Amino acid sequence: MAYLLNIGTRFLEKKVCIKFNYFNTNNPTIKKRERILSITIAFVILIGIIIGFISYIIPEIMSSVQNIINIAIGFDYTGIKKWVDNFLIQNNITLGSETYNSLIASINKIVESFTDWLKYLPDMIWSLVSHTISFASSLVNIVMGLIIAFYLLVDKEKVVDFGKVVIKCIVPKKFAPVVINNIKIVNETFNSFFAGKTLDSFIIGLIFFFGGMILNIPYLLLSSIIIAITNMIPYFGPFIGAIPVIILTMLVSPIKSIWVIIFIFVLQQFDGMILGPKILGNSIGLKPIGVIFAIIVGGAIAGPLGMFFGVPIFACLFNLLFSFIHNSYNKKYNVKEDTSIDKSKER
Repeated sequence: MAYLLNIGTRFLEKKVCIKFNYFNTNNPTIKKRERILSITIAFVILIGIIIGFISYIIPEIMSSVQNIINIAIGFDYTGIKKWVDNFLIQNNITLGSETYNSLIASINKIVESFTDWLKYLPDMIWSLVSHTISFASSLVNIVMGLIIAFYLLVDKEKVVDFGKVVIKCIVPKKFAPVVINNIKIVNETFNSFFAGKTLDSFIIGLIFFFGGMILNIPYLLLSSIIIAITNMIPYFGPFIGAIPVIILTMLVSPIKSIWVIIFIFVLQQFDGMILGPKILGNSIGLKPIGVIFAIIVGGAIAGPLGMFFGVPIFACLFNLLFSFIHNSYNKKYNVKEDTSIDKSKER
């Protein structure tokens, strides 16, 4: 908990307090006030998100799911045929009878499969909610965790220094600096990925929400959450999230689903070419082919979680390997840090 909250605390310290000259000084007492203020704001935001999620978002999602099930159960599948017929006529498209029947059958099969799956969705969601509430009932443990996290964040430099001392005591003197440096690389890689990708996905979710209000997309809150969460998975995430959103829209208005497809496509192009690079940059040190490889391998090993965590884990391994090569090169040829391998190049 302290590790995750530290991401928000660091952002508030570096981007907010310093930028707006709040306590911008080297005085230790004032710097500690700055730290406490940043931690307090991060805690308030976290608690506000939890309260908002429990009191508003969960009931809204359940209401949307119930409406979707009611629509799906009474869905008029002949409407799909009429819509396809009108679309083909309006665009002067001619299909052979075999191709036409195959297209209609495929669409009906997808919708029917989705409908069958929806029947089990309420039980799945309520099971998740009940487990969440059961976990939240352990209020003492949560409060203790927050208190411990607060003090760890206030004195995190002392905690880090103590950790370094422990490593130096346990690890042989020759390897202690290497271990400390490797831990630093892992920490920076995970921090960069989670902080950047969370901000990126949050912005994409907001843009989809406000754009969906203009397009009058049905089940907008649920669809926005799906888009934001799946966007955490690089490259493949947007396509994974687009499928259920398009199907949900198609249940209400097949024609509107075309606009949703166009909107999601434009949004993901904006994310991939402008927003993502602006926020993430080269923070994790992987080229696109490395990211795709990490997602495929991670997904094969651990499913959706593997697709998400595969990227930072693979990036850590790659950065550790690069650090080893970098240090070996310096040692072998006795060159200075700045004249060795260029670390700024994208890997």
